[in-house]
Amino acid sequence: MPTDSLLTLKLPEGYVFADLKLRRCAADAIDLDMDLVQLICKINGLDFDKVCQNPGPVVTSILTVWYKSHIAAGGEPDALMEALKSQGPSLN
Repeated sequence: MPTDSLLTLKLPEGYVFADLKLRRCAADAIDLDMDLVQLICKINGLDFDKVCQNPGPVVTSILTVWYKSHIAAGGEPDALMEALKSQGPSLN
C-alpha cells in the first residue's frame, strides 16, 4: 500500500486501538478483530473480500496508522505492537 494511503486512512469513531484485540496466535502470526477490520475497510472504500485474500498490506497499514495515532494521543504502549515494530516492516 503506498505511503499516501497511510496518510488518508480513516479510523472508526468511537473505537480505541485496544478494540482491535490484537494478539499473537503463532510465533509468526497475529490475530485481531476482523469485524473491526471490515468496518475500517467499509469507511475507507476497500473491498473486504479482496482484503481477506491478502490481508497483510491493509492490516499492516491499519495497525501502523492506528497505533501511531494511539501513541500520539497519549495512549499506553502495546507490548505486541512494540515487538512487531522491532521486527521490521513485515507483519503476518
